[in-house]
Amino acid sequence: MGFIYEAADLLEAGKPRKVTSASVKTENKAARTLVLFELLRRCELVAFEVEGLPGPTYQLVKGEEAARFATVVNTPAEARQFYFAALSIKLMRADPARVADALRSKLTAGVGQVEVFENTHTLVVCDFSDRLEAAFETAQAADVPAAREDDLVLADFVPVSCTAKKMGSALERLRARDETWQLTVNENSNLLLVSGRRDQVDRVQGRFSKLDGKPLDPAFSEEVQTFKVLFGSADDAAKTLRQMFAVEIETGTVQVGAYERAQKIVFRGSRFDATRAAEALKAVDVDPGNAPKDKK
Repeated sequence: MGFIYEAADLLEAGKPRKVTSASVKTENKAARTLVLFELLRRCELVAFEVEGLPGPTYQLVKGEEAARFATVVNTPAEARQFYFAALSIKLMRADPARVADALRSKLTAGVGQVEVFENTHTLVVCDFSDRLEAAFETAQAADVPAAREDDLVLADFVPVSCTAKKMGSALERLRARDETWQLTVNENSNLLLVSGRRDQVDRVQGRFSKLDGKPLDPAFSEEVQTFKVLFGSADDAAKTLRQMFAVEIETGTVQVGAYERAQKIVFRGSRFDATRAAEALKAVDVDPGNAPKDKK
């Protein structure tokens, strides 16, 4: 094995630089070669094999000059095939200069280098392959934008304790004045889609979890009941019920229909609301002959 070194002497304060591997016990030639390369690395030297000479023969290059000899690769997987390489990293969002500053602390002192190409939003990082892996992960982490409260997001919720329409009505009633989120109900798949600012959608998710976190009370399960109007008008009785359940009808949790010819009221809502409707009908649907007369 031979080495070619053409730079100035390796001196520190006028004395030869010394490194040691006394604690390493090598068992074969390959292991000794690896130890030798590690010692060169500690001296801020990079060894590049020179073809065409008896050997193997290596050209020793000072760290700051090693970039001229490095093979350029595009992925960490390619970089792992080399002892020393130049990794090209394409950034999509982050500022290349800022990322380069963050990468320098990850590189080998005196050897690793970062070159910034602003026009193409690209960094070329030169170092030993193991350090290139760390540099690539740092760059990728910096290129992912941090979540912001005012980011627009879309979330979907599937209620299990009630229908999506009913859950949507409940969420609408809890909307704060300054909230601008939008809600869409897909009744076919019982799905709620909520879009808006990240912080507001997070609030909606918290409310949804509380509303949907407990099993449905049977008294509030939705059902359809038919009431017979015996004496009065079905339309008039339906009008009374619509006034009574105005809020529930507006939110979609109650529906009232009248069939004048059949003298029937069709009521759709919870069992609790149906009981209230039946009691209200008993109070208004009375025989005119038995109705109390005004005293003169």
